Amino acid sequence: MIENKTIGTQSSPAIRADWRSWPKFAVSIGLLAWIISKIPLGSLKDSLVHAHRPSLLLAFFMVNLCMVVSALKWRPLLTVLQIQIPLGRLLAFYYAGLFANNFLPSGIGGDALRIYYVARESGKTKEAAASVVMERLVASLALGLTAAMAMLFVSHRGSSVVFWSVRGLVIFCFVLLVFLFCYPFREEGKIGIFLRRMGDYKQFPGTLAGVLMLSFLFQGCLVLSNVFTFMALGIHLPLYIHFLYIPVIMAVSMLPLSINGLGVREGMYVLLYGYAGVDGATAMLCSLLFFTQVTVSSLAGGLIILARK
Repeated sequence: MIENKTIGTQSSPAIRADWRSWPKFAVSIGLLAWIISKIPLGSLKDSLVHAHRPSLLLAFFMVNLCMVVSALKWRPLLTVLQIQIPLGRLLAFYYAGLFANNFLPSGIGGDALRIYYVARESGKTKEAAASVVMERLVASLALGLTAAMAMLFVSHRGSSVVFWSVRGLVIFCFVLLVFLFCYPFREEGKIGIFLRRMGDYKQFPGTLAGVLMLSFLFQGCLVLSNVFTFMALGIHLPLYIHFLYIPVIMAVSMLPLSINGLGVREGMYVLLYGYAGVDGATAMLCSLLFFTQVTVSSLAGGLIILARK
């Protein structure tokens, strides 16, 4: 039985979008409409009807395997801060966060929900927040490094947007990690306590290295879900192409420009996979299929949220 207690005056984060989401909703619709107007969609229906179902099932499995890996890499970050929560419960929190992300303008909503659930059970809000932020930071570093390694195999002309995006992401993560581990934070005020908890991780380099390795595994599962999605539509590309493009697409999709990256993500699929010779309609369909797989997977999170109210 999952306990349903609260900590002090802490209240559950809102998981519904408000009026501030409407501009992002308009951006999503506008981008999708613009993309559709620019690409031929005549064979889209036939491609979907004749899609290879086993490949789609494998893609769906990899999406859910990503969730398991995410819980595995989150758990040690909590453990070193003296928070002990069973892996199954952390996985449930991840599904709940994924569900929340489908109704909020960016991934921050799901992270806030995960922080709330852990803080409610442990009584350690600052530590819960530090674990989630550190996990995001290490995951972003792995995302950038994955794409950087893939760049060693690629020499596309005209894809400078990919190269600069990857370089920017890697540099940002390294600078932030150096700042967190080298600056002598003072434990003053709420922000100071939070930053000190973040700095505590420098005492556990082995844990961070393990989380980084699991983050690479997460990226591999994410890429493979897209590989199988493209294969379902008869598109077979070298593996390194996906390892280069998917991290960049995921990074750009995290920007709070539209509802859950919708429209932005499809545009990136069309743009980047166009360099590899994939037609726009197929690239957009693959993006929408991936989004559908994630959305369907998140439905379990909705049940978890209802059960914990």
